[in-house]
Amino acid sequence: MNSETGTRLKRLAQRDWVVALCVFVIALLLYIPTLSPSIVLDDGGEMQMLAYRLGVGHPTGYPTQILLSWLFVHLPLAADLALRVTLFSTVTSALALAVLYLAARELNASRLTAAVAALMLAAAPRVWMHASATEVYGLANLLMMLGIWLLFRWGHGRSPLWLVTLAFGFGLTHHINLRLLGPAVLVYILIVDRRLILRPREWLPALAALLLPLLLYAFIPLRADYFGAQPQWAGEILGVRKTIASGLVTPHFYGGFLNLALALDYGQQFLAGDILGLAALDDYATMTLQQVPWPAVVLALLGFVALFRRDWRANVFMLLAYLVSLWAALRFLAAVGEDGDNFIPVYWLMALWFAIGADALVRWAGNLFDSRPAWRRWVVGGLIVALLFLPMFNAVSGWSDAMARRQIGVRAAATGVLAAPVPQGTVIVGDWRDITPLRYLQRVEGVRPDLWVIHADAFGINLLAGRALAEGTPYFVLRSTPAGLRLLPLPARDQTAIHNPDERRFTDAVRWLGFDLLDQSWRPGDVLPLTFYWATDAQPDFDWMTYVHLIDENGEKAAQVDRIPVGDFFRPTAWPSGVVLADQYELTLPPDLPAGRYQIIFGAYDGSYRFPWIDGGKTQFLTEIQVVDS
Repeated sequence: MNSETGTRLKRLAQRDWVVALCVFVIALLLYIPTLSPSIVLDDGGEMQMLAYRLGVGHPTGYPTQILLSWLFVHLPLAADLALRVTLFSTVTSALALAVLYLAARELNASRLTAAVAALMLAAAPRVWMHASATEVYGLANLLMMLGIWLLFRWGHGRSPLWLVTLAFGFGLTHHINLRLLGPAVLVYILIVDRRLILRPREWLPALAALLLPLLLYAFIPLRADYFGAQPQWAGEILGVRKTIASGLVTPHFYGGFLNLALALDYGQQFLAGDILGLAALDDYATMTLQQVPWPAVVLALLGFVALFRRDWRANVFMLLAYLVSLWAALRFLAAVGEDGDNFIPVYWLMALWFAIGADALVRWAGNLFDSRPAWRRWVVGGLIVALLFLPMFNAVSGWSDAMARRQIGVRAAATGVLAAPVPQGTVIVGDWRDITPLRYLQRVEGVRPDLWVIHADAFGINLLAGRALAEGTPYFVLRSTPAGLRLLPLPARDQTAIHNPDERRFTDAVRWLGFDLLDQSWRPGDVLPLTFYWATDAQPDFDWMTYVHLIDENGEKAAQVDRIPVGDFFRPTAWPSGVVLADQYELTLPPDLPAGRYQIIFGAYDGSYRFPWIDGGKTQFLTEIQVVDS
């Protein structure tokens, strides 16, 4: 390399946009190998479907996310449309890290420490997780950091105020976390320019820019009305609007537009319980140390102190934003038990403080040994190496977990469910996490669009089961089990389909009709998917627990599973007379189970009392299985 080329490269490295671009590219290189390759579970599956169909999502409706990811769906980025939506999350996450670098530079952090802060946060598990699968947090982080960076630039006289409020205005159309920054933004504006209120020519355009993105919310009623006007979505199924059952319009929309846009249902949860959320403080400390190494936390504290000397106004903003966001996250975690996503804004603010603290430490060390150049080179060089180690440590230590989080089998599992031979017009109900991939396949790829897939909790499943029974609608519960996704019919309509019929009378009201289990050899660690069948001649007057035991050749119990029959959804005392009910169990074989022949037995009990069957026995033989070496 000649001297002229080296000089050009050095000049490029001194340009912030070049370093920010490098941060963006490195983050992409970290994330892309760990992407979930197709459909994902939970909210991500919903967003993947809505991005294609331009539907109405759960609160806050996310109009900006849905419209922008719709553009990504139509870009030739990958063959799988669901993966294209995930790439939107990946790109926005990487862009947010690049803007974090620029925000740290605006606070006078060095290029090195600003880049280290961004790359260390890139490998934080909570950030990495949402960059590798479809989620709303990538765009949320981008809008938050864009607003903060532009706010600091305005405070330093480098950007107009309307550009700041425009960025935060788009944030108002997205995640509720961004709204928590409002008080801190207002305080910062007032302490930077107290007389701004006297200059309406400046603040009126800024106010207009803040409100302008809210016009995107018109998308929500327009699309809801569009779907409601389609003949196939008109009316109800089991008392549920078909627009809701289709997944194209969230039920929150019908609770009122403001309820959806302001996420009032979540707000009610937030307002419950401990007002300070201190019960969750230990959880926050644990989660923080899971995101970054402890030296990074120490340097963030140092950065908090140092920033008061460098830019006290910016530090006041960050402190207020941190405290409000932390308080809200603690409250939500204490009240709801949510898994920590609401702490994400706090982590990004900590990364900014880390950049300042690391820079202050390097400068202090350089000044301390200023009179001893040799020592200065070694000490400062050692600190730089240690700082560079932090993002590398985060990336290396988190790599295996990131690869394990890839949702590889979701498409196959959802396809298997929809391939089941269920009648046209069947209603499938289940947990939100599991049903969104099914809806994606239905609405995007046209797989079994004749089925209705509805989200319901245990109470809703029981309620809809009663309606389905009364109306004669085929009805299945989607269960997530150790044996995979299983469809449980309520009630079982085809008694002749029982693989191993064997009628036995349990009580005068209840008969046991037989069971389903594949006739095959099993290996240690396998999960046996059992299905029992019960018939009612009268409504049972008590509930019971069913036990299933695996017995070895010495008569010792090797494995067991116990549960109330259909208890999660339809307890025995709710069973009407004259129905046949399927009852599923998953018996997990121990991983160290020796090869050999094993018996499976079952029975019923309540506490320590084992119910006798009509034949007088308290234990019933089911079958024998063969376990072979793994």
